[in-house]
Amino acid sequence: MPDADAGEKGGRAARAAALPALRAAIDRVIPADAWPAGWEGGVGDYLTRDPISADRDLLWAWPELIGLAARLDDEARRAGAADFAALDTVAQDAMLARISTGSSAEAFDALRRVSWEGYYASSDGRHPAGLDMVGFRGVPEGVTPIEPEPLKTVASKAVQSHYDAVIVGSGPGGGVAAQVLTAAGKRVLLVERAPYLRAAEVRGDHLHGKRNAVYWPTVGPGPGHPRVAQLPEGDRVVDGTGDASLYGLNADTVGGGTRIWQGMAWRFMPEDFRMASLYGTPEGASIADWPVSYDDLEPYYTKAEWALGVAGEEGGLTSRTPRSAGYPMPAMGTEPSRELLGAAADRLGWGWGPIPLAINSVPWEGRAACVRCAQCIGNTCPVDAKNGSQSTFIPRAIATGLCDLLPDAEVIEVRDGERSSGVTIMADASTDPVELTVSADVVVVSAGAVETARLLLASGLGNDHVGRHLHDHRFTTVLGHSADPVKPYVGPGHSVATLDHVHAATIPWGGGVIVDLMGLLPLTSAGEPAPGVPGWGSGHKEWMRHGRANLFGVFGMGQEIPMPTSRVTLADVRDRWGRPGAALRKDVHWASQQVEDELAVQGTRWLDAAGITQVRRQGGPATASAAGEHSCGTARMGTSAENSATDPFGRVWGTRRVVACDSSLHPTNGSVNPTLTIVANAFRVAEHLVAEWPR
Repeated sequence: MPDADAGEKGGRAARAAALPALRAAIDRVIPADAWPAGWEGGVGDYLTRDPISADRDLLWAWPELIGLAARLDDEARRAGAADFAALDTVAQDAMLARISTGSSAEAFDALRRVSWEGYYASSDGRHPAGLDMVGFRGVPEGVTPIEPEPLKTVASKAVQSHYDAVIVGSGPGGGVAAQVLTAAGKRVLLVERAPYLRAAEVRGDHLHGKRNAVYWPTVGPGPGHPRVAQLPEGDRVVDGTGDASLYGLNADTVGGGTRIWQGMAWRFMPEDFRMASLYGTPEGASIADWPVSYDDLEPYYTKAEWALGVAGEEGGLTSRTPRSAGYPMPAMGTEPSRELLGAAADRLGWGWGPIPLAINSVPWEGRAACVRCAQCIGNTCPVDAKNGSQSTFIPRAIATGLCDLLPDAEVIEVRDGERSSGVTIMADASTDPVELTVSADVVVVSAGAVETARLLLASGLGNDHVGRHLHDHRFTTVLGHSADPVKPYVGPGHSVATLDHVHAATIPWGGGVIVDLMGLLPLTSAGEPAPGVPGWGSGHKEWMRHGRANLFGVFGMGQEIPMPTSRVTLADVRDRWGRPGAALRKDVHWASQQVEDELAVQGTRWLDAAGITQVRRQGGPATASAAGEHSCGTARMGTSAENSATDPFGRVWGTRRVVACDSSLHPTNGSVNPTLTIVANAFRVAEHLVAEWPR
């Protein structure tokens, strides 16, 4: 491959020529003190990985960095020096300050970004000096990470031609369906489009974890899965290889998002099931009541908490959600932020309590208790204490001998029929693809709000409601300065909450929950320092070492008002199989913005009561994301085909044997994390499916 060799040699030469200037500049962005300067502290290793042809992360940065290095050397020579590295540090700082606000500002921003990534982020087995400097330890000292026993999978050549059920997607909805159907004696094929990854491959990477992904998320989906984000400024094609915030935050892995979540396991409020009745439907919105009530779902909530494994506490956060049983595990232990905000809530007269988490607070079902690692969200658990579909529902289904788990396989078409349904699968998708045709009594589509809608639309199934009403939650962050550090690098993340502004007079349209802000990864803090902190240099490094620990805040999450114009449709771009990708349009209703704004007001009150100073709302009003990790509504349940995409038990209107079983069923999404509701509703849907099995 002479052309490739020549390209690599040329690229290597250009990079090598730029390194002296870049090293000098990086060492001014992160200067030496008691801790190493940037280059020796990790940025050098980050930038000089070999071979360069494999360094796909930084392909975007090198043209900017090479151009910046050339300009620095040119200006230094005009000033009489041999090159930029030959200048004294005062002159280097002055030149960088000029460039940072001039025509090369974007190149300087690229330099800062790669400096932060190299010094403050763990990835590819690197542990740079910045992590030790700020006291970050991903896995607590003395804890040896384990590798759980891998789930038994089926080879593509061993897939049967017919199953009682084919389940598309292995997240919480699909996992529950697999457990329920196999327990009833049904033979199930559980299809997951992502390859099977070991836990070690999905842990400790601050650049590729889904929640904080900067490059090529470890939990996919990877190239060949394009989407079109329909933005106010125009359409933009995005693939699953970069920043997850625009593409969509749902994880592609066995277990779906529950493999890498923090595990907030809330029940919706009774009022959440009758939003239209309580608040009406303003112009432009599509608020709807659920076809079931809280009382209908309550037994399934209890079943979900015990089948999943939730650690919680009855009290201030459960008084408005009647319960038929307590939590299976005690709440996670306290931490300084809980004590501080709990006392402030008492002064305000607010109810509060520890957040219910689907994480083992004590050893549970043969797996260890949480070790409070500092990187829970977006990573697999080092001791397998995180409860998700991959550690609960799917293993139980496989243990029956009736569930074939087929990873690295994508369902590209679903068929419905009077006597049988079926799917077309591209198996061994990342290696040597083979097409499989499988028939089934029923197909359960549990691929998430975006992919469930895309698959149904691409298969020609359902009515005009399929894909519509795409919504998530509204989010706001309020930050300030704490006199003493109250959020150390201790997991699992969010710890304390108040529900006093959910369906209350303080916030309209159902309001939302307010929680303490999780501990931020060092890389996040480096890129978003407090106001007044220098953007680089010794002042920034000093703030990272000391001032960062006093950054503290709260996070509000509230109702997002669904709109029929917010939707998933089929795009012109094609995926790796030649099928249409998803086009995502997300509009923001004015009522949603009201929820977000008032969450910020109440969050500020809480921080003020806690003695936090310099309180500010981060970033101002948020804009719509194309598809968040809580996306729902695209196959909403309802009482008729006139008002919904599916019947009250997930059967797609107009079909006999196709059932949706995930967040796409939610007509509205409550004001808390929806996963426990996905699980509870999946139990309800799957049990009804068993009772009313199509013949």
